Amino acid sequence: MIDTTRTVSRRTALAASFAGAAALALSACERGTLTKPAPADTLSLFNDNPSWTPGYHAAGTELRRLGGYRLAPQAVPNVSNYQQIVRMSAQTDSTADLVKWWNGYRLRDVARAGILADVTGAWDEAKSRGWCDDPALRETFTADGRQYGVPLYKSYYAVFYSKPVFARLGVEVPTTWQEFLHVVDTAHARHITPISSGGATSWESSIWFQQLVNGLDHRFYLDLAAGKRSYTDAECRQAMGVWSDLYRRGAFSSPDASVSDLPGRFAQGTTAMCLHGTWNTGAFLTAGIKNADLGAFLLPPPPGGTSSVVVESGVLAVSAKAHKRQGALDTARTWFDPAVQRAWTGFLRDTSADPSVVPDVGAVREVAAQVRTQRPAQAIRYWEASPPVLIEGNVQDLSAFMIDPTAARAARTLASMQRRAEKEWKAWKS
Repeated sequence: MIDTTRTVSRRTALAASFAGAAALALSACERGTLTKPAPADTLSLFNDNPSWTPGYHAAGTELRRLGGYRLAPQAVPNVSNYQQIVRMSAQTDSTADLVKWWNGYRLRDVARAGILADVTGAWDEAKSRGWCDDPALRETFTADGRQYGVPLYKSYYAVFYSKPVFARLGVEVPTTWQEFLHVVDTAHARHITPISSGGATSWESSIWFQQLVNGLDHRFYLDLAAGKRSYTDAECRQAMGVWSDLYRRGAFSSPDASVSDLPGRFAQGTTAMCLHGTWNTGAFLTAGIKNADLGAFLLPPPPGGTSSVVVESGVLAVSAKAHKRQGALDTARTWFDPAVQRAWTGFLRDTSADPSVVPDVGAVREVAAQVRTQRPAQAIRYWEASPPVLIEGNVQDLSAFMIDPTAARAARTLASMQRRAEKEWKAWKS
């Protein structure tokens, strides 16, 4: 429970500073279609991804058949504006019934502000029906012992690869770190970019950091994210050393590469691999990459590491002041139903929180099969793993490292990240 007797906190002050920008963002939206109650059999859904609208409609068809409500998605593609709209409209009668959000600390941040409704019952029912019994995933939807959203998807961070390029290079899917380095070196020698990896200007700079820290020491990664370990500890220094070595080998593309360019690079045969969330599978297939030409595998850990994988899961949440609160709560329960999950993941072409629901896409099935057989330890994505202000600052430091991936820059990067961690953990707990 939040102690409302405290003086105005840093977080409250930050929220107040968003008000003006949020008001402008709200006024820019169509109030008649975005903020008023939806028709009788319809639930409004705020989200930040316009390209997902057909998927929401497909899922909504099943939701209506099972529970009586379809979905009316309204997207705000600018993520900053979107977050401000959700935070500010939640305090008024202009909120949506359902909201797409992020899990982990980003979910806790809004849950403890009273913006979202408790949906613990949906998780309990999903467990009793055998649809989703995943304590680690459930924990990332939890604040003060209760759940405040259900999973939109459950993505694994895996290495996408071009099967035609691998065939041309004469290499196999690696099962050890040394075999992975062999693929990198072979591609580089043949003037093919081994790994497309952007992030110098985005959250994507955290992808290889999270992968290497978690791959080297899963327990350390979890403790680091929880503020129990230091960014200057040996494990982080080792991870940055491995990352620097990959740069030295010529493993990566220019750091300003964009994930939107990847399908074209795969189609042209100019890049071999990319580490990303499986939610990006659809971008490859939509751009014309053949299902048979796209593969994916879990990256083997560096020497001394153990089998582990980073997991990302979007959130479908119920607004605390939803116009149709009961209908939205019922829909959160129904969202777990396999029929809904098949419709949704069939569009998204990604894995579900229900392990029995896997779309008919080769790359996704390959990853799901590896997860099933290897049973890797699972870790929440770095972007959601710690207080948002801490992560966003650290992402900027990691972006700067990608531009100058030297040992000296690595040391300065980790020192800066630790200074920020000490400051932001204190603020989060205040």
